[in-house]
Amino acid sequence: MPNDDESSIAIVAMECRIPQASDVDALWDLLMQEKYTITDLQDEQIQQAGVAQEVLGKPNYVKRAGILDDIDRFDAGYFDIGAKEADVLDVQQRAMLESAVTLLNRGNIDPARSKQRIGVFAGSAFSSYLFGVLERDDLIDALGEMVVRHGNDKDFLATRTSYKLNLKGPSLNVQTSCSTGIVAVHVACQSLLLNECDAAIAGAVCIKLPQDAGYLYQEDGVLSPDGNCRPFAADSNGTIFTNGLGLVLLKRLSDAVDDGDEIVAVIKASAINNDGSMKVGFTAPSVTGQVEALRDAIQIADINPEDIQYIEAHGTGTALGDPIEVDAIRQAYGEAGTPCGIGSLKANFGHFNIAAGIIGLIKAALILKHKKIPATLHVKEVNPNLGLEQSRFYVTGRSTELDTSRPQIVAVSAFGMGGTNSHVILQNHEDRREVSSPSEESYRIFTLSAKSEGALNRLAGDHQAYFSSDPFASFADAAHTAYFCRPLLPNRLAFVARSHKEALSRLKSGQYNRRLSKDSRLMAFVFSGQGTQNVDMGSTLAGESPQFKQQLDRVLAVFKVEHGLDLSAYLWNRDKEQDISSTLITQPLLFAVEFALARTLLDIGVAPNYVFGHSLGELIAAAVSGVFDLQTAAAVVMKRAQSMVRCEPGAMLAAESLDGLEELLQERAVSVAAHNSPKQFVVSGGFEQIDAAADIFKSRGFGHQRLKTSHAFHSHMMRQAAAEFLEFMKGVPFNDARIPIVSNITGRILTEYEYKNPIYWSDHLLRSVQFAKSVQTLHELGVRNFIEIGHGYAMSNLVQANLATRPNGESKVVQALGGVDEEYSSFLNTIAAYWTMSDRVALDPFVVGRRRAALPAYPFDRTRHWIEPVIGFGKRGARMVETPASCQQMEAAASTPGASQGPTHPAPQPVEHVQDNPVESVVADIYATYLGSADIDRQTAFFDLGGNSLIAIQLINKLRETFQLDIPMRGFYENSSIADISLQIANKLLEGAKHG
Repeated sequence: MPNDDESSIAIVAMECRIPQASDVDALWDLLMQEKYTITDLQDEQIQQAGVAQEVLGKPNYVKRAGILDDIDRFDAGYFDIGAKEADVLDVQQRAMLESAVTLLNRGNIDPARSKQRIGVFAGSAFSSYLFGVLERDDLIDALGEMVVRHGNDKDFLATRTSYKLNLKGPSLNVQTSCSTGIVAVHVACQSLLLNECDAAIAGAVCIKLPQDAGYLYQEDGVLSPDGNCRPFAADSNGTIFTNGLGLVLLKRLSDAVDDGDEIVAVIKASAINNDGSMKVGFTAPSVTGQVEALRDAIQIADINPEDIQYIEAHGTGTALGDPIEVDAIRQAYGEAGTPCGIGSLKANFGHFNIAAGIIGLIKAALILKHKKIPATLHVKEVNPNLGLEQSRFYVTGRSTELDTSRPQIVAVSAFGMGGTNSHVILQNHEDRREVSSPSEESYRIFTLSAKSEGALNRLAGDHQAYFSSDPFASFADAAHTAYFCRPLLPNRLAFVARSHKEALSRLKSGQYNRRLSKDSRLMAFVFSGQGTQNVDMGSTLAGESPQFKQQLDRVLAVFKVEHGLDLSAYLWNRDKEQDISSTLITQPLLFAVEFALARTLLDIGVAPNYVFGHSLGELIAAAVSGVFDLQTAAAVVMKRAQSMVRCEPGAMLAAESLDGLEELLQERAVSVAAHNSPKQFVVSGGFEQIDAAADIFKSRGFGHQRLKTSHAFHSHMMRQAAAEFLEFMKGVPFNDARIPIVSNITGRILTEYEYKNPIYWSDHLLRSVQFAKSVQTLHELGVRNFIEIGHGYAMSNLVQANLATRPNGESKVVQALGGVDEEYSSFLNTIAAYWTMSDRVALDPFVVGRRRAALPAYPFDRTRHWIEPVIGFGKRGARMVETPASCQQMEAAASTPGASQGPTHPAPQPVEHVQDNPVESVVADIYATYLGSADIDRQTAFFDLGGNSLIAIQLINKLRETFQLDIPMRGFYENSSIADISLQIANKLLEGAKHG
């Protein structure tokens, strides 16, 4: 990986799950607290894990382990995985899926909307969960072997992640044993530099089961006899393996800067190689190989090796591995230069196996972020075999500060069994992003969404805590990040605020829009009528919303050009406040503001399923629906107003009941102008008749109120206007309605015959407004969401009054304009409310921010998905935890003295040999079992017979078990023929007999 400004790679997010830490912040806290996370196990706990009593009772059984929390719990619903499939899915794949989502959250990427090609480069350990699954024939039969295989095979870790998260960059499994995580990072960096992807998830996971089980310590092996890992300490005596996951999100540095990402650290170089065959065995380490990998990285990074301040070493705490690694560091970086610390997180957490390297990388990046080097635990005295007495390198036995006066450069190593060595060099990055000023913030929409209601509730709580914890957090940045950088999921909430303080208040009080239920997505526009006008209506919104101002100007221009009416002279002009009460001015003004408001919402994506209105409001609804084009609608409104004002003046009275008006109604002295709600009616008539009606209401104790109108609208007194209007409407062109309209006259959905019939619109002036029936019809159609289009709250109050009496009356009513002082916030709140139930709304203009905020990640709604196998995790699983396995076995073999010598083996020393010795016969049979051949020369060394260090571990264990003797690994590498081993065993048996 070459290094210059264009080829550096940025770490923009990190995620981990380890014992006692569910994220990187908790990991850092544990490091600062100098806490060791390996825990003691109880016998009952171990037995429940499937470990036999005879194993548990052995004196060399170590009852300690690192326990990863909640591995049995998984949010299957988030990934649309069925419950049964989730039950058989390997816990490593589950952890990878959830952690990848969290990582993208922390990196502020929504894969669904991002144009970035996101790659996945990851590896996992063998699925020990599979042992439990294989005992459940019922599940295998129900799901099929293919589902089980894909859910547990290491091959599908990366590709399942890409599939479930819709990631379209390269998707590769990486497998190099304990260096897997770092090698995955290296491959990801290469892919980024080759422009194969724009962002990359890289890391590894290792979850071995059962967790609640210890291990059998073996003398001269890699495992610690007491469960403590002491890298670089004089009393280091082995490691302990644990479970964990680590992931990083990578981008090209230039892209990360352009995107405004938070950059945790910069990868200056990475290098990998393999030892090849120039070592004692396949599993043995090589100083030469390690030195070459480190030197390659130094050269690529183009740094002065003297500037290195800290190296996060592989540091397993083994007698052989630590000295070899320190030797390689000293050779590669040289002794010239300033002091450089060496440490290993295995002292804090144990060996994460497949994930060891990536979690070490995360620690190294955190050192650059926090400017502190944590202590390496358990180092009372440095191992003298490291040769550090006169060296510039020192073991970080205590926490120290990073020297910020010189280049802040750290490195991390990971070495895998099989010889794949990896080394990464990191440097800090100065954050030069522009900071948002809270004083510059205005109203914005804040959004949250989740797959389930429970997760949404927790997400709201997490964001409340976020705003509470940082009083200087930019609300603009938070709103921008929450919308653009998080997936849009079905359960949503949204609110409008203009500051951090207001946002916190909304979340605390629960004052936010939220979808009522899965079946409540239907929504209706309700347009207000005459009487709701205000001289300042629309003024604030026009000043804040260019979209609304453009629509309003378009409508005003039509009235001015085609009808000579300059409505702008009246709108927002307090000198004309009395004039706008005139029907000739009021109705065109209401039409202009409401039509422009509705068109603005429609253009944004707020699309009603139905429209209706009150009186004039129905005509505006018809225009918005498309029955009239703008020019025609303006002409209709003008003619309607002109016809009405030519009628005889009259009055209108609102009351809570019609009781007592029977005689006046029968004589047609008054008319029922509107039935607005169960307890609100409006009557119209002449002045004397309305006065008489008022007296009746007063005598009966009914609430009533005289309305400020010049005429008796919707009454018999509008006959002249209706006739005149009918003639005009006969010449009007009608179009098909694009949105269903609910009629004021019938309370039903208007038919095409009705809304295209001039008589309908003529009768509209005479007939009673059946607003209550209209709301009832919409409720029966399933509408629970209403948006008032107009100034004030009149329609909202009427809708709520009607729905309060309906069964299942839960509803949401919002005002698109509201009062003058809150027009813009009401407008945004309308959009926010609709966003909670629709994917059609684009909020881009309403969530502007300067930089991405570090918002809380998604809180998964986990439930238990776990196989309860018949015997622990099966007989195989139980056996695997009794003795070191996989990487553990190989590293144990590699730590044996002699393992790092050259490729040839010393010839066995001549020994006395007795043909047909019974001990030798048994030993020969055991050799034949493990080497696969009965024709074995008994004088030939084990390794020359084709054996390797891994098989040697198994063979020695079998010999120990067969003869009940402590057979050390140390001597095996020097004298490993059948004859040699048989003689050693025979001598031990004779010595035991003498003392017996």
